[in-house]
Amino acid sequence: MGEHANAELARRAWNAISRADIDEIEPMFAPDIVWHATGNAPWRGDHHGLDAILDYLGQVGELSEVFDASLTDVLSSDERVSLVFHVRLERQGQTIEIDYLLMARVQDGITQEVWTCPLDPDALALLWAH
Repeated sequence: MGEHANAELARRAWNAISRADIDEIEPMFAPDIVWHATGNAPWRGDHHGLDAILDYLGQVGELSEVFDASLTDVLSSDERVSLVFHVRLERQGQTIEIDYLLMARVQDGITQEVWTCPLDPDALALLWAH
């Protein structure tokens, strides 16, 4: 038995975002998609539409001296997909490694809404407090 369709979608999206392949990303996201970024970081907030999301993702990399993310787990159902990913962030001589949870609502193979949440929000807040 193969992987669930939403898990395949999540892996394709992860790889396309990692490569900044906008042509591949665009059909995977609804035009009115909303990405909710939580945690105390400069990129926190709701990002509406693909252009805003791409700006947000670019900002994550630009504001950190190092931002390395690796996909750990993909969990899926017919309506949702969740990713656990590990992040290494460096800023002003400080380094943290934390896990994030990403949950997406998917309808007919298209990502409708995304939430990202650091699993150690205090560590993230301390990194950005300086």
